[in-house]
Amino acid sequence: MHEPLPHDAAIQTDTTVAHVLYRDIETRSKISLKKVGAHKYATDPSTEVLCVTYAVDDDPVQRWRPADPVPQEFIEAAASQIWVVVAHNDAFESAIEQHVLHARHNWPLVPLERHRCTMAMSLAAGLPARLGAVADVLDLEHRKDAAGERLMHQISKPRKPRQGEDPAGTYWFDDQVRLDRLYSYCEQDGEVARELYNRLPPLSPDEQALWALSSQINERGFHVDRQFAEAARRIAQAAAPELDAELAELTAGAVTGIYQVARMLQWLQEQGCTVQTLGRKTVEKLLEQAGLPPAVHRMLDLRLGGAQAATKKIDALLARARDDDRVRGAFRYHGAATGRWAGEGFQPQNLKRPVVGDLVAAIDAVATGDYQHVKKLYPQPLAVVGDCSRSMIDAAPGHALIGADFSAVESRVLAWLAGEGWKLDAYRRFDATRDPRDEPYCETACKIFRVPSGSYTKDAPERSVGKTCDLAFGYQGGLNAWRNFEPDKFTDAEVETFKAEWRGAHPKIKQFWHDIDRAALLAVRERGQVVHCGRIDLKFIGAFLQLRLPSGRKISYPLPRIIEDKNGKHRVVFADNAAGQFSDCRHGQGAYGGLWTENIVSGIARDLLAEAMLRVEGAGYPIVLHVHDEIVCEVPIGFGSTEEFTRLMTRKPAWALELPIAASAWSGPRYRK
Repeated sequence: MHEPLPHDAAIQTDTTVAHVLYRDIETRSKISLKKVGAHKYATDPSTEVLCVTYAVDDDPVQRWRPADPVPQEFIEAAASQIWVVVAHNDAFESAIEQHVLHARHNWPLVPLERHRCTMAMSLAAGLPARLGAVADVLDLEHRKDAAGERLMHQISKPRKPRQGEDPAGTYWFDDQVRLDRLYSYCEQDGEVARELYNRLPPLSPDEQALWALSSQINERGFHVDRQFAEAARRIAQAAAPELDAELAELTAGAVTGIYQVARMLQWLQEQGCTVQTLGRKTVEKLLEQAGLPPAVHRMLDLRLGGAQAATKKIDALLARARDDDRVRGAFRYHGAATGRWAGEGFQPQNLKRPVVGDLVAAIDAVATGDYQHVKKLYPQPLAVVGDCSRSMIDAAPGHALIGADFSAVESRVLAWLAGEGWKLDAYRRFDATRDPRDEPYCETACKIFRVPSGSYTKDAPERSVGKTCDLAFGYQGGLNAWRNFEPDKFTDAEVETFKAEWRGAHPKIKQFWHDIDRAALLAVRERGQVVHCGRIDLKFIGAFLQLRLPSGRKISYPLPRIIEDKNGKHRVVFADNAAGQFSDCRHGQGAYGGLWTENIVSGIARDLLAEAMLRVEGAGYPIVLHVHDEIVCEVPIGFGSTEEFTRLMTRKPAWALELPIAASAWSGPRYRK
């Protein structure tokens, strides 16, 4: 058996709760939950509830079916402040309760502030999101019924018509034997969720409030310019066959589609062009090389045009937009191990930044939906469609979007965390003067090239070296990290020199890598002891190594242990949480100082964003998007100002008064960056 989860003095129990109501719902529908998301799925007329299983406190699990009266327990839970309701992935249960059970069966609704989500609790503890996976990791007594899950997927969607049945009809696997088996499966899920709820540490009051806000944002959704998105899709659909046909002719059939990356790489290597990836930056650098064979140049040109297109995203966007042209449920609370949100289905986090010179003109061209017209204006029509992908998100009629993102937040947090004083001063000076010579990337470049401060401005080529050094080397990265940002511009020897100069200019950051690595090892060895490392406290308690951030929030690493790597160095490894959140330290590779530092910086940046979200929402700016370090709200035309929005974004929390924070706000009818 695994060790118990931590329930130390820092974890508060809600003493006002007298009863916990656990529930799990099984449904079926003609539409795909995975394709359209829970919010659109729940509102589809074909979606219906097959059963609800529920239990109060430690009482036996009970079952409700559509012919039954509404259970008294739900009526009491909705009416009383001393009840909370629990589900694994509460967003699904809440959507079904609101749009199916309440709308069709007069089901009472429990206010969101009294909802608890075991998926959110699992993710906040660094554990898997999926119920079966987290039950396995924690070695729960109750486990997911794998065979029942397969049956559930069979029952939840229409079956194919049988011989003699109307091909246009809708048919289900709904015989009593299967339904009884489904009820048992649903009851077992309820037992697993109940045990999980009682094993996991609860969200702190602040995090519970943030989870509730995140749920509200998902329910609110963001507005989509459906007509524009459909026009963009028509262009992409018209362009794709033409591109694929040219590729097939160019490669004599070796490559027949713009997204066949493996085939492209093999063909390019056969032409003498050795390359490992075909990302946008890599392709752009290759196209700058002189002497490329015409066929190779054209292949790369086609790849650049196709790779930048957001055709799949357009499909996902439109699939999830409801009749009111709003996409809901796009954000997963605590989707990353550090606490940052992740995308669900359509992912605004991955939208391409536009590079076209005149975006307004590009939008006008794409809005025609005429591929030939766009092709006359732009040599790479699909790239232009990709440039316009953000603009498909717009404000609803009578409203405007207003947003802001933190400026260089991770670079600032890293310097503050490690106490790199000169860099903090550079940010403070730049925030005060906005003088291009004071721009911190320029200041970093000055130190790397050993010239006086102020020697470079934003337009100087050396500035890009300063920026790339910060991005590549800040978390103990080296040549490979550099190549992710600048594939071919400098030789390996030059990059190694840059790395040495950057580390020499950032001694406090370099020292922090080593300090935090030693602190983590010590914390795992000295179970139960608090280990201090600057602004961070570490403690191994129960089943987790916990890192306490300056905000007071903890990042949790499940089931840590120490291994010795092939070089004889001791490292900390964790349980595989099945979400890729600890990909660098799974399978025996182990964590290291740079990874600890990256996690901490990312977690602090997330906490800054979270506090800003609460302030912005509280000031009457309804949030519809939050992407990495950015918040976007939809407000009535004439409401608020970019000045007030900037002040709300940059107000310093009590735990970070010495951290220089800056943001840049904008307002307009469409989402932009």
